[in-house]
Amino acid sequence: MELYKLLSELLSRIEENVSGTREAEYVVDLPISIVHLRRLFKFAFGVPLQSYSRSRKLAASLEHLMLTEKRILDIAIECGYEHDQTYIRAFKREYGLTPGECRHSGRNIHITAPLHLFPKTMFAETWYTG
Repeated sequence: MELYKLLSELLSRIEENVSGTREAEYVVDLPISIVHLRRLFKFAFGVPLQSYSRSRKLAASLEHLMLTEKRILDIAIECGYEHDQTYIRAFKREYGLTPGECRHSGRNIHITAPLHLFPKTMFAETWYTG
């Protein structure tokens, strides 16, 4: 598989399955080892695959947190965390406050936006001046 298509497919899978999917589930049938995929992702986007995936999962959880009255445990499970404490620690590391503090504070939270690749034709035209 071409690298552009591989990265495009990976980004699509992450966004489609941001809630509840573990990394191993969305990379399992890609024609590259997980080690090489992680290196490629870091090279292409400047951020580790695991960090990006976690950030997108936490960003998706914010909608449930702020727009519903669901318990934090239920949100954690819906977003693929096995335990609420794991979710709370990840949330605090990412945003600097716990989900409960976030829900009650009403503070604006800066989330990691989805990554996108340049259209392949645009990239080729931009860099080729010959």
